[in-house]
Amino acid sequence: MNQKPQSDDGLDHLDIENFALSIAKEAGKILFHYFPTPWSNNQNLNIEFKDSSNSDPVTLADTETQDYLVKQIEKQFPSHGILGEEGDKNEGECPDVLWVLDPLDGTKNFLNGLPSFACSVGIIHKGIPVAGALFIPWPGRGNESGGIVIHASRGNGVKIDGVKTKYKSLSNLKPSGLLTLPGSFSGRFENSKDFPTRMGELRMSGSIAYELAMVALGITQYAVISGAHLWDVAAALVILEESGCSVRTPKSLSIGERLLPGDDVWEELNDSINVAPLERATYSKLRRPLASLLVASDSIMPDVSGSVRPKNIGFRGVARSIFG
Repeated sequence: MNQKPQSDDGLDHLDIENFALSIAKEAGKILFHYFPTPWSNNQNLNIEFKDSSNSDPVTLADTETQDYLVKQIEKQFPSHGILGEEGDKNEGECPDVLWVLDPLDGTKNFLNGLPSFACSVGIIHKGIPVAGALFIPWPGRGNESGGIVIHASRGNGVKIDGVKTKYKSLSNLKPSGLLTLPGSFSGRFENSKDFPTRMGELRMSGSIAYELAMVALGITQYAVISGAHLWDVAAALVILEESGCSVRTPKSLSIGERLLPGDDVWEELNDSINVAPLERATYSKLRRPLASLLVASDSIMPDVSGSVRPKNIGFRGVARSIFG
């Protein structure tokens, strides 16, 4: 009888990936139960706001989806930890295995009836992403969820709804290709002089997890990410790696170190997402905002990273961590 190979960290990545796939698929069904359409409304979403300016909404779709995910994970893996965007009160040190959840990334799109959002289920072991599943809407899918689940685990490739898929490799940037940038791009980043003529066509989706899925699928050429939290990217990190994509973050500068014009200001994101080497991650530290990210296919990353640069590189580095 053949036995499934065990990963060198002692976890069965494939089993965890398949479980993440199953709950992400069910989460998609919950989300589409609440999704407002032009012929319906969103009055049953119980919209509340997490800030005084009413700019950061949370809906019943967010909370019910996270409640479902948490319940299923706690039932299947009672010793694992959970970090979720909505209403998460866990404190103290994180256990070795941590599920990182964003039940609905792109809430504003969702409540306005724009089908550009994602449900993100990421699994981290001792600070390293090992598996992830992303639900996104997809036209023409004849299923109850109204979308697809992109999922992966370390060493097992990328799949869509359980079927392996191949990444659309790029030999070079295409001016007719697509890219996504944050709304704050012009204030925080700059392009090299010749880059705008060949950088591609700009899109903004309003969902970080959705944009990362687009890069992983080869639909967009690259993405610049700003203002993310761990729950926005945890699932996508391993999917991107298995897709043949690179994730970079601004270089860390030592005191007295200077970058010259033309120097590459980005460096590879370290595997570990612990707050610092040899330091145990805590829930409160993992909730902190992340540094900016640059995501692209391995083949075009050198060109992109040499052409797009943050305007301000400070001493607060992220060479060993994605946390500032």
